[in-house]
Amino acid sequence: MKKGVFLLLTVFGTASFFMPSVSPVRAAAPPSPSEICESFGVQMFPTKREAPPFTLKRLDGGSTTLSECRGKPVVLFFWGTWCEACKEDILLFEKLAEGKKDQAYFLTVLVDGEREKRGRQIVEKLKVTLPVLMVVKEKVIDTYEVRMIPMVTVIDEQGAVVGKIIGQRDWSKPEAWTVIKWLTGLR
Repeated sequence: MKKGVFLLLTVFGTASFFMPSVSPVRAAAPPSPSEICESFGVQMFPTKREAPPFTLKRLDGGSTTLSECRGKPVVLFFWGTWCEACKEDILLFEKLAEGKKDQAYFLTVLVDGEREKRGRQIVEKLKVTLPVLMVVKEKVIDTYEVRMIPMVTVIDEQGAVVGKIIGQRDWSKPEAWTVIKWLTGLR
């Protein structure tokens, strides 16, 4: 009997010696805002630069100037009537803006504003409620370096361009608002 207990102790004692130590599992740290910006495809600028001023006609008949938007960040969504990706994204951009219009200006900029009738048809069909500004003869496409659409330009409340996002994105994801807040310093 004593021999069996000794053998049992020896086996269990050596078994624990060969067992790897188990450390508690730690959850990975959530990504930082800068990592989210990188994964969301944000192009950030090494230095702040003043956003080029503009005055653009609105689809609803009035006009909007960038200077009217001072005091809050401005998020410009550039799109075109021929761009299918833009039509998909503008609906998601609308969702991003829901409930946040008191924190930032969300404006859409129709790069082919000379096609006002077509723009109006798309806005009505998609039920776009955000302001639609139209580029007709203005040089906004050049001054904002719009080379591909859809494109979003983010301007902080002091009027500096702080980043741009080129191509389709899922603007309804929480990361989209995280990106805007981080770029503009909103809390």
